[in-house]
Amino acid sequence: MTVDPLRQIFAAAEAVLFDFDGPICSVFHGYPPQQIISELRELAGTVRHDLDDALTKATSPHDLLLAAADEPQLAAELERALQDAELRAVDTALPTPGAADSLAACQSSGKLVAIVSNNYAEAVVRYLARASLVDRVAHVEGRDPSDPTLMKPNPHLIENAAKALGIRTSACVFIGDQTSDMEAGRAAGTLTIGYANKPGKADALSIAGADAVVQSMTELVAAIG
Repeated sequence: MTVDPLRQIFAAAEAVLFDFDGPICSVFHGYPPQQIISELRELAGTVRHDLDDALTKATSPHDLLLAAADEPQLAAELERALQDAELRAVDTALPTPGAADSLAACQSSGKLVAIVSNNYAEAVVRYLARASLVDRVAHVEGRDPSDPTLMKPNPHLIENAAKALGIRTSACVFIGDQTSDMEAGRAAGTLTIGYANKPGKADALSIAGADAVVQSMTELVAAIG
């Protein structure tokens, strides 16, 4: 008899942790990351710093935060601006097919749910309210505004979420669409499921340590139940 690895993973889990951008919605669907990067770089030009090369090499808004981590004034300015940008972005975020049903399946099966994201926590909460999903999520763990180095792949956010739920990390499964999610999950001691929402991601997620990989969030619904 063939054992369904997804069912096996969820059967052992007391809590399910979801990354936000990707598994739950496409945060920047209506507000492209490159536009935000451009705006943040323009803001950085108004603050004295010696990080022009690092800021130029950054390929995402979160990379910019990391690049500025050692310059407190600049880091604080970029953090505030990115918070505002993410609050705007979630108003036009595109729901991921199967995400709401996956959250509902967790609720029906008695599994606790947390969102664990490098995004601003208030932006996540705003999206959940807009999508009428607040009652399906027990906890939201967003990035620490004072220390961008604690973002995934650091396990800090996953560990905090598990603690907030009162669950051991080893009793959690974490679902994400980036290799950094898989790395963070492994470091925290959770089982991990990679969401390969773009061509070529499946292999990368597997190499990064995913215990299972899905092409669609709808694949999770039956396995959770």
